Amino acid sequence: MGVESATPFGAFGFKVEVDGGGALGCFQEVSGLGISIDVETLKEGGVNKTTHQLIKGASYSNVTLKRGLCDIGMYKWINDVLEGNVTRYSVVITLLDDEQKPVMKYKLAQAIPVKWDGPTLSVSSDAIATETLVFAHEGLTVSKA
Repeated sequence: MGVESATPFGAFGFKVEVDGGGALGCFQEVSGLGISIDVETLKEGGVNKTTHQLIKGASYSNVTLKRGLCDIGMYKWINDVLEGNVTRYSVVITLLDDEQKPVMKYKLAQAIPVKWDGPTLSVSSDAIATETLVFAHEGLTVSKA
């Protein structure tokens, strides 16, 4: 496992696409990109100094997309699932450098929307109306673009 010496990338430039097709939208935030390795502890009889950690598998965090409300596309996708039209897609999140060139790709396998939150509406606020869409997925791969 080598470590490359480089300047870190900014977290402010990215795009989100579905199945390599068109962009899903312009987002202000993506969160939840993560993998956890599940382990089982095994104690060996007569060995009191240590326990063995057996790898059971991986679990993937749900990924949340947040954007300014501008159409009904994200609501429509989760509504389709509610109506029984369950379609899973690959979702690709591409991190862009300062010149808007791709530098990293995060691919969610077999993603499906599991939660949608609409905007908080208030007459005393001048904030932009936002919505969030949460995906469950079956795998995350990270690669250089």
